[in-house]
Amino acid sequence: MPSATRNRRSRVDQRSRSARAEGRDARTALLEAALAVFAERGYRDASVDEVAERAGYSKGAVYWHFSSKDDLFFALWEEHVDRPWNETIKLLESATSDHDMAPEATRRFAEVIQVERELLLVDHEYWGQVVRDPKRRARYAKRQARMRAALGKAIAARMEHLGAPPLTEPPEHMAAIFIGVISGLAREKLIDSDAVPDHLVGDAFALIYAGHLARAQARHAKTP
Repeated sequence: MPSATRNRRSRVDQRSRSARAEGRDARTALLEAALAVFAERGYRDASVDEVAERAGYSKGAVYWHFSSKDDLFFALWEEHVDRPWNETIKLLESATSDHDMAPEATRRFAEVIQVERELLLVDHEYWGQVVRDPKRRARYAKRQARMRAALGKAIAARMEHLGAPPLTEPPEHMAAIFIGVISGLAREKLIDSDAVPDHLVGDAFALIYAGHLARAQARHAKTP
């Protein structure tokens, strides 16, 4: 048996009696507790101790699964926001030309706003901290870069499926525009839900696509 496996199995069960009785998966329980504590306290004032207590585990159990409070945040974001959006991105990349992706984008946007409202608020707070901290900002930037790369690849594939002119700029640039639109609309909707109907996401993407076509046609018309 590999030594890593033996070490994990030999570690003391650090759950409380109630947590052991419920048979909860440690990582899942800790993430659920982290989301609740972050939502109540805000990211800055939330503590690892409180997350552990809320989940029914010791502080050591938290550090068994996550290296830091930052790690907890990124795990939450990956599971609750990035994973669903990555599924949509994969669909965008593979969808046939007759598959209208606007309703899918609208559905996903509405789902995230409704279900993950508290996590979005935590992200906004976290963003305000990481932009002032070069080390933490680097990790956040890597996450964003991965999302831009995946979305850019999907956008380029979608353009090809639709028979549209190829992008004249790196696909990641178009992805950055899409991500900026989604983020901006999400913030506005959290302030005033009625001001941002869900369909605006799909409408915005359609307008961006129409703009790309119009610019390509204009350039073609100018070509001798």
